[in-house]
Amino acid sequence: MQLLLVAIFGAVGTLARYGLQGLVHLRAGSAFPYGTLLVNLTGCFFLGLIGQFTMNRMVLPADWRMAITVGFFGGYTTFSSFGWETAKMLEDGEWLGATAYVGASVLAGLLLSVAGIRLANKF
Repeated sequence: MQLLLVAIFGAVGTLARYGLQGLVHLRAGSAFPYGTLLVNLTGCFFLGLIGQFTMNRMVLPADWRMAITVGFFGGYTTFSSFGWETAKMLEDGEWLGATAYVGASVLAGLLLSVAGIRLANKF
């Protein structure tokens, strides 16, 4: 049952990422990977929030927690795209953009994860 739930939630997370990245790319009209950045940052926040809340409160069975954290957020966030986009920016000589992307992804991602965890702890 757990494997099936992880697969289903992973597919939903992947489709959510695809939709949000596409929408942001269409709206931003920029070569900078704003879509991947937004997906990864919202993923950090909500994984921190939902992961911590469900672990502290045990409001969901273990299979469902695994489906949400590993399945959905594993499909939703994308480290491989982050790495590839950064490498392409560096390859194109966009050192400032690449540095800003890495800095924003790592620093803001950590801060948003902590914010999500702290918010969950307040419930």
